[in-house]
Amino acid sequence: MRLLLVLMLSTLFLAGCQTDSTKSPAAEKMDAATLSEKIGTSRSQIYNEKDNKFDREKAMEYIGYCQAYAKVAPQDPDAAKYLFQAAETARSIKKYDLAMNIYDQIYSDFSSYPKAPQAMFLKAFTLDSEMGKFDQARAIYQGFLEKHPTDEFADDTKFLLENLGKSDEEIIKQFEEQQAKMKEQQ
Repeated sequence: MRLLLVLMLSTLFLAGCQTDSTKSPAAEKMDAATLSEKIGTSRSQIYNEKDNKFDREKAMEYIGYCQAYAKVAPQDPDAAKYLFQAAETARSIKKYDLAMNIYDQIYSDFSSYPKAPQAMFLKAFTLDSEMGKFDQARAIYQGFLEKHPTDEFADDTKFLLENLGKSDEEIIKQFEEQQAKMKEQQ
């Protein structure tokens, strides 16, 4: 449940959008070492602490480098890690379709990556909490539970399925009613 709260807060904290273009022909011609360096540099430029602002153009650049790295060095364990960070960055700047495409890529192309199940969960979570596409989210949440019933996100997934489409106020009211019933029974 803590993980769910962190995800929700990070999503609310980061906002905005920029161009959808993450494809950089120059990046795709770089070798893995150069791309790794570019990833580190661009990642450090995404957030300007002095101005307390995110540079969405740098975020998109970072995502492009991460995607290029996965193409250039798909066997490198860092490829999946970079893609996961790119998906989280895309989600943070409200590039939800891009984030979901990257989550799909992680889940299908990097299935042995320890966070591959989490990528599936985050796709459903994005559809649910950010895009309001509850039917699509439900199908993916259910698929997640079927394929990963013991995953650390399984309990969160069950909770989200039970409360799919409900507002925060409705969930709080339901929780308070349950608490009141429990007190009555004691």
